[in-house]
Order: sequence, then structure tokens, then C-alpha cells
Amino acid sequence: MKYTIVTGLLAFSGLQIQAQTPAGNPFQLKGTLKGIQDTVLYIHYTDASGKNIKDSVRTVKGQFTLKGNISEPAASMLYIKSASAYPSDMATIYLEPTVITAQLQYNQFKDVVVKGSHTQQELDLLNSQLKPVQNKMKPASEAYDKANKIYMEAVKNKKPDAELDSLKNVASNVKDGLDPYYEEMRAINYSFFKEHPNSYITLNNLRYYVSSLPLDSLQALYNKMSPQMQQSRNGKELAVEIEKLRGGSPGSMAKNFTTVDMDGKAISLADYKGKYVLLDFWASWCVPCRKGNPHLKALYAKYKDKGIEFIGISDDDRNNAAWKKAVEKDGLPWKHVLRGLDMDKRMKNEPYDTDISEKFGIHTLPTKILIDPNGKIIGRYSSEEEPLDIKLKEIFGT
Repeated sequence: MKYTIVTGLLAFSGLQIQAQTPAGNPFQLKGTLKGIQDTVLYIHYTDASGKNIKDSVRTVKGQFTLKGNISEPAASMLYIKSASAYPSDMATIYLEPTVITAQLQYNQFKDVVVKGSHTQQELDLLNSQLKPVQNKMKPASEAYDKANKIYMEAVKNKKPDAELDSLKNVASNVKDGLDPYYEEMRAINYSFFKEHPNSYITLNNLRYYVSSLPLDSLQALYNKMSPQMQQSRNGKELAVEIEKLRGGSPGSMAKNFTTVDMDGKAISLADYKGKYVLLDFWASWCVPCRKGNPHLKALYAKYKDKGIEFIGISDDDRNNAAWKKAVEKDGLPWKHVLRGLDMDKRMKNEPYDTDISEKFGIHTLPTKILIDPNGKIIGRYSSEEEPLDIKLKEIFGT
């Protein structure tokens, strides 16, 4: 199992602003909401200028109309706010530059009936294919939710570290049981992508599979898209993600980075030219990463005197204390740095060049990248231990 980093790929991330009327093609979303007295509905979508819009409307006798401008079919989240951090009811509706109708039932937003949106029909088709797997998955998913809730309550109550570690491992093991269902759903999604290369469902969903598809397969899917799709806003974003993945894949020269290590000393990838380097992208909160550390320590002990260096690159920029505690607790003897994530600049869409994970197209943890003495990437590995073991044995002969 891999943990996905979603900061670079969130469909509705970024700065939210109040609804406005940029240039583009107008849409109307007209709907009915049954089962509740008049209330306020909220919607998030990306407008024609590429900005993330947050708009709202009050229903009148169960009726509502939302208007805006979009440059291409856009996924929207329509929901009612709740007392918790998450919406009590939420529907995904694909907006198109036309009049769209939506029929909603309170507490059943996921069963929304949408007419007038061709892209929504494609989403409904995909969802119908996924639903049998999701139904089979439900008991295991509920078991994970229960185990995770117990762990979060223990964190809230500041239980001892040993108890927290045990509960976290229990939740992680339960989550591992979901992997066969995720694999089945991935296969369904891949099949949909191949059969519908010019669907905005394919374009939007494919961005979340960038790091789990082989680079050549990903490129082949992108190449099947029409020029119009490739030149769309999301098409251009997908192309950027593919190039980032290419930059962190075998055959590419590793991009240099300069930062400071855990001891505050300057460190640069260029300093290690002439040696093999293993970059270990991980995090203190990543259970599969921590489970793999004993094996990684064994590899380091075996090969550190044969011309290889390890550098741990942690996704703990917002919790340095947890990062340092994990390194000490797991006894990791190699150099350690943070990835360099600047969330403020990311949320404002401001450019910055400190994010090491972005340089190598990292969106899942753990990921390990092996670089040869000339600076060329010769391997990219996930949590499976055997492929890396075989490669190191091939290089060093033992």
C-alpha cells in the first residue's frame, strides 16, 4: 500500500474567492432539493479564468439556480454545510456551458440525477461500473473507519506512544485489506480511460493515477487525446505532471537540489557525484514507510561502504518535531532533509523552487529513486522491497 500526497493534484485546492463573472461560456445549474426546508447550498468549481470559485444560493420552495462561466466541462462540488469539517451532503456535478438540471434528495446527494451534461453521463457510466466493487468493499471500509476513529481518539486523549503506535498499525493493517478492491477499481478506471480518451472524466481522473501508471502507458493515454483536450487547462496540467514524472524516472538525469540537513548543514545532490545515491521519499506519518525502515537500514549497512549514499527526504515540513522524532526512534543513520514544501505559496499559486518532491514527480509514499554515479536515474521503487534488492545486488555483486 502507498500513501498518496495530494497537495499538488487537488481538484478544488488553492485560493478560494467569491463568485465573479470572468470571460468564458455561461452555464446555468437549475435544481430541486427535496426532504428539507429551504436552506443554503454551496458550490465549488473552477471558472473560465482558472480560479477556484466558491458560490452559494438559498433554495426557495426547494428550487435553486446557480450561474457562472466556464471554459470547459468542470467538476463541481455541491453541498450543504454541517457542524463538522466535512459537508453533511455532497454531490459531484459536471458543469457544461448550457442549462443543466439537478434533482437532489436531502441526505442522498450522492444519488443526484443530472440532465443536460454529457460529461455527467460519462461519470454516471463509470460510477455504475465501480459501484459493485464499492459495495463489496463497504464492510472492509467501515472496519477501517472504525479502527482509524479509535486511533484518532487515542491521539486526542494523548495516549502513550506505544499505545498510539499499536493502534496506528492495527488501522494500517485493516487498510491493507482494502488494497484488492482498490486494484479492482484501478483496472476499471484504466479500461474507461482507454475506451474514452477524449472524455473530461478521463482527463480529470487520470491526473490522480500519474504515479501509479508506467510512464510509457501514461504517455500513450495522453497521446490518444485530441489536441483540444491536450490544450485545455486540465490537459496542460496533466502534461506538466507527466513531465515531472519523466524527470524522476529511469533514463532521466536527476535534477539537483540544495538545502540543509537535519543538523542545519548545507547539502546538495551534486556533492555526491561519483557515487550511487538512493533518495528515500517518506514521512513520519506514513505507516508503510516506517514499516520498511528496518529493511532499508539493512541495505544501508550492507552497501554503505561500497559506494552508495542514502538521503531521506521527508514530507514533514509542517511538523519538524515529528520528523526528528521518527528519525531518532527508527535509528536511521543517513542524511535527512525536508522536501521543501511551501504551502502558503502553493495555495496562492506562486512559483517556488524548493520542493524536492516536485522535481522528481513524487505523489505517493514511499518512493525510492536510485541514481548512478553520473547523475542518471536508474530505478524508481515503491514499497515493494524485492525490485530494489535485486538492483543493488546487480550493481554491487552481493
